[in-house]
Amino acid sequence: MSLQPFFDHLNQFLELNKQELGFLKEAVHFREFSKGSVLLESGKLSQAFYFNLKGCVRLYYEVDGEEKTAFFYTENQFISSYESFTRQLPSRHSLQCIEDCQLVEIGMEAAANLLAYSPKFEALARIMMEEELIIYQDIISSFITLKPEERYLKLSEESPALFQRIPQYHLASYLGITPESLSRIKKRRMEKDFLNKSQGDK
Repeated sequence: MSLQPFFDHLNQFLELNKQELGFLKEAVHFREFSKGSVLLESGKLSQAFYFNLKGCVRLYYEVDGEEKTAFFYTENQFISSYESFTRQLPSRHSLQCIEDCQLVEIGMEAAANLLAYSPKFEALARIMMEEELIIYQDIISSFITLKPEERYLKLSEESPALFQRIPQYHLASYLGITPESLSRIKKRRMEKDFLNKSQGDK
């Protein structure tokens, strides 16, 4: 797997010269994780952050012994527990691969070496922080302002391909409902879409 998607992503924000790019290539590592692998366990200290080349990773919390899915990371996204990584505090959530994944891994030592090598790499940390902030704002606003069916519609509009990749019980957990309630939502949406299409064909 080529690391080029990672460099292309950074190139939107950074202009790295040949030497800086070479140093970055040496600092990061290509990693493959099988489906079900846990990148970070709740309560543990984060030792690395990742960039997703291929696959899907879910972020979830454990509440009263039950897993509550809050987000799905797909291709071309940074994956991290930013607070745990930067402050070395126990993570409040877990990160698990729900597909076979190919990731760029940046460990603590590599991150420190990059920051020491060039001020430009401070932008890398800022990019990751900004993306993480956007994700958490989306998670919070989604839970506070949207009902389960509205969250379902939002996900279907923003990431329709995810519905073919996410197990139904993870999707139900993300929506904060039971699998049975999810089935009812899907049935209502199918009936409404069919009705709208029928009316449009007249």
